Amino acid sequence: MTIEPWDPHFEAILRTYLPELPPADPLPENVRLANLGLDSLRTLGLILDIQEQYQVTFTDDELNPDTFATSASLWGALAKLTAEPR
Repeated sequence: MTIEPWDPHFEAILRTYLPELPPADPLPENVRLANLGLDSLRTLGLILDIQEQYQVTFTDDELNPDTFATSASLWGALAKLTAEPR
């Protein structure tokens, strides 16, 4: 699956919650974020930071494991939220 390139703010935020991703490594699209250190507590912080940075709110339907499975799935959900009229 090819996705639109994410912006640097998204990557910077996400990287702060991935302790197993070395700083010099690229952020992979389809590696499970849990394998890179994203746990339930970090996910809560990530949600808050993304919502604040992008001025969006994740709906209950979007707050599921599939949304936060990979960087690509999270970016896809965020892109959808930012494209919706406010």
